[in-house]
Amino acid sequence: MPRGADRAELGYVDARVTVTVIASPVPLTPRDIATTIDRHPGPCLFIMPTATAAVREAVEAAGWSWLIDGERQVTGVLRLGGEQVTLRPPTEAVRRWAKRGRVPWGTFTLVRRLIQQPYATQQELAALVGVSQPRVSQALAALADYDLVSRMPTGWVVRDLDEAIRWWLSTYPGPGGISTYWYGLASAVEQARTVVELVAETDAAGVVVSGDVAADTMAPWRAPTRAILYVRDGVNLADVGFVPAGDEEATLELTVPRDPGLWPPPGKAAPGLPLVDPLQVLWDVRRSPGPDNEEAAQRVWNMLRQRHHDQRHAA
Repeated sequence: MPRGADRAELGYVDARVTVTVIASPVPLTPRDIATTIDRHPGPCLFIMPTATAAVREAVEAAGWSWLIDGERQVTGVLRLGGEQVTLRPPTEAVRRWAKRGRVPWGTFTLVRRLIQQPYATQQELAALVGVSQPRVSQALAALADYDLVSRMPTGWVVRDLDEAIRWWLSTYPGPGGISTYWYGLASAVEQARTVVELVAETDAAGVVVSGDVAADTMAPWRAPTRAILYVRDGVNLADVGFVPAGDEEATLELTVPRDPGLWPPPGKAAPGLPLVDPLQVLWDVRRSPGPDNEEAAQRVWNMLRQRHHDQRHAA
């Protein structure tokens, strides 16, 4: 179960351990393992494309866990206290843990905020994005080089909304973090409400809704078939009647993301179900199952275009 963007709780029968997930796109050496052991006081789970016997032995000698993320299956050894579990089943969920290099989350968030709040100043954008003004200035300059943004007398705007959205969708790597998949019998909207209510008992701002359910709230068109939610901390949905499921048969997807920009800025949350940033809704709808997901995504896109038009003319 996720316990953070790079933390997970591993369980087997009655054994439990919380680990730090360290995913590497390249093979590691025994020296890499030793360096990591020195830096982390608690147990870790290494995810690697391959590993030599020396690397595997170094990880296991520390009482830690390792997984090899192959093309067709995942193999490895999980250490849960006194328990050792050898794994060889294929699992798609583990692939979502892999970190594929440093992601410029601030730049992606900046585009999100400019679409929602045209004519914002650098100071306003820094507050909305949650980074320093020099970092905002640097990101704006990079976006200007792509002809995506312009500076106006009253603040910054995206030059062409459709072009900005196309750029964002083509370069955004996804939210990262850890995802779990669940199956429930209620409608997708009811499942989303159940999770929101469960999380809100301890953290009212700790959950947002995306995908079909959010799209149905923003631009109603079709009945949602899968609920997609983002949470700040992992939650066990078995406590409220869900059962774990595979990606294909799941009716609910729950992610603890790395991307900080998908959360609404402070004070910007709308009444009703808490919704993720609109660009995230579009990204999730485009990858949702169903033959008409492109048409559903186009309706969300049109809604974004209309909102942006209204905001620019009201400013």
